[in-house]
Amino acid sequence: MNGGASGNRRPPVRVGHVRQALLRDYRGLIHEDDLKGYDQHGREQRFLSRALTAAAIRLVTGCDHAAAGQAVIDGELDQGIDGVAVSDNSRDVWLVQAKWSDRGTGKLDLDAARALTNGFRLIEQHSFDRFNDRLDDVIAARVNAALSDPRLRVIMVIAVMGPGVLSDEVTAHLEDVRKDFNDLGPLLEYRVLGAEDFHRQLREDYAPDPIDVSLRMSSWIKRDTPFEAWQGTVAADEIGQWYAEHEGRLYGENVRSSLGLTRINRGIKQTLLKEPENFWYFNNGITVLCDEIKPEWLGRRHPNEPVRLHLKGVSVVNGAQTVTAIHDALRENPDTVMDADVTVRVFSLGDRRADYAPRITETTNTQNDVSERDFIALDPTQALIQEEFRLFLDKRYVFKRGEADPSPDTGCSVVQAATALACAYRSPELAARAKTDTDLLWERGPKGAYPRLFGENPGALRIWRSVQVYRQVGAALEAERKGLHGRAADMARRGDLLVTHLVFQLLDLEEIDDPAAGWEPVLARIPALTAQVLSWVIHHADAAFENSFLTKTFGSEERCKYLAGLVLADVRRGGTVPVLPEDYRPPARQPRRPRRPNAVPTLVSAGRLPNGYPLRYQPKSEGERAAMAAWIAQDPRRARATWINDRIKCLLWEYDEEVYSASGLVTRMWELARYENAPAAVQGPSRWSDGEKTLWELALDVLADEDDPEVDDA
Repeated sequence: MNGGASGNRRPPVRVGHVRQALLRDYRGLIHEDDLKGYDQHGREQRFLSRALTAAAIRLVTGCDHAAAGQAVIDGELDQGIDGVAVSDNSRDVWLVQAKWSDRGTGKLDLDAARALTNGFRLIEQHSFDRFNDRLDDVIAARVNAALSDPRLRVIMVIAVMGPGVLSDEVTAHLEDVRKDFNDLGPLLEYRVLGAEDFHRQLREDYAPDPIDVSLRMSSWIKRDTPFEAWQGTVAADEIGQWYAEHEGRLYGENVRSSLGLTRINRGIKQTLLKEPENFWYFNNGITVLCDEIKPEWLGRRHPNEPVRLHLKGVSVVNGAQTVTAIHDALRENPDTVMDADVTVRVFSLGDRRADYAPRITETTNTQNDVSERDFIALDPTQALIQEEFRLFLDKRYVFKRGEADPSPDTGCSVVQAATALACAYRSPELAARAKTDTDLLWERGPKGAYPRLFGENPGALRIWRSVQVYRQVGAALEAERKGLHGRAADMARRGDLLVTHLVFQLLDLEEIDDPAAGWEPVLARIPALTAQVLSWVIHHADAAFENSFLTKTFGSEERCKYLAGLVLADVRRGGTVPVLPEDYRPPARQPRRPRRPNAVPTLVSAGRLPNGYPLRYQPKSEGERAAMAAWIAQDPRRARATWINDRIKCLLWEYDEEVYSASGLVTRMWELARYENAPAAVQGPSRWSDGEKTLWELALDVLADEDDPEVDDA
């Protein structure tokens, strides 16, 4: 039964993962009628122990959750056995004793071990009537049949939510019993399952099935050391078929997913469609990692003869853009693509995959502007954070470039996470770096930001709550900015990360890692605290750096440290919040001045967006959203485009791969969707967004840096 109550101590993160899964997966599958007399905590602890029993049975037998739940007999007259199961081979009997602990310290003591072995003796004697009714006739009949099998094997399973290490006295007792029953051959064994085993089971439950593919390779060469490797020519249509079957899962170990429609990827596709016979010459090919290669010889074992390779556990680590482009071209003109070949390298790493895969991936990725951010995809910490987001929070965490950011309520990206963690850092230097350029957050080395942010896994809960604070401060600053004018409004925009850092320092974050702690009261403090901090930042920035460029001030680590020290001291001593000068408040509305240059040329001139930057169509009204929704749902590519640094035709539409102006593309979409009540004036830049800001808002940011916030949305 239960191996320890939770008390007030915070449970380890992985114990929390398993706990949540047990409560979710076994509710309604395990008997609870006899637990009604306990309070909520006592009832839950006993249920968790029973669910741990079921999880152990599922782990050792491979059965489903329902069958595992039915095998639990824990309760009065269980005779020291919490679960009984018989494997499908009908000769292996599993007897489980489970110990749950919220603290991750569960263990089997000597009394429990003796109860388990005594229960085994009753089973061995066919004394099923000594057990409770949950050891029903069906289970008893299967156990009885197994006991009659000369190949019988009985395995006592000790399942603990703890390290899984037995004490010397428990080990001695189990060994004595094992020897007593194994005089005439191996009959009795015991096995210990600990917290790591159950967490691994949970990860495997959520892990995607491994990908197996085959390919026909000609003109091949083969190497055997340090691991098996093949290189040769493969028909492009075979590669395209991989993507048709497995899509983005093919790129599990790549530094990024497919980047979608970029000029480079469009060029790959155009070569396939217009010059398929030259594709092998113009393309660098793809690199594939796998666990195992099985060659099927189609003729002589000679490089001039083709061979079919069957690959298990496949990941494309270089050439993701090539694979995706081949698939797209294949859909458009399969007959033409049939004439194209591609160079393929395949490495079978087996049990050396963990050592070699990151090195191969990093050294082979040199195309399509691979950035420092791309290589964080090779850091196991990022995969672990993603896993924790999914298992513990039921949310998405995206860390590969090319993957679409989740909506704000369903998760966050690594960029948002890193920015939030930089603001939460104990000193403002990392917030200043993030303000200068978020790419500085991926720097390694002793003084790099990345090891300080992610060197010790901060955990999904801390990251998510930090992102919530970061977003809440951003929303509060936007509200404050609307009531400000001139330099003060500019400080609310450009000093956002310093203000966020200061809010983090002033909040009570002692329980940020505690899933049982309420987080809403913390978030509720943010609007008022943000307004207070902003006023002090404006006051001290004006006093210390009155004539300085704000971009320089809020991007300077030294200046941010200086301002942070002053503001924190004033807020903590309860100083009177300074009143801002009158000219910092919005003046009476004046007739609008002549409009500034258009949004798109503004962005192009500033070099604000890189080529290939992903954008999504964002309707401006409910009527527009309703009119376009069904048409977009038929093909999600219709809502996606990528940026081109062209002053007129700045968008490459993923749907037809043609280039348009921002407004021209919106007009074209309205025509195709037959949007009858479409506005006469099309404001295209305000309808294309990167998930956080529209093109028009991004242009406003550029002009704000020039101390003039007006921009034409046309």
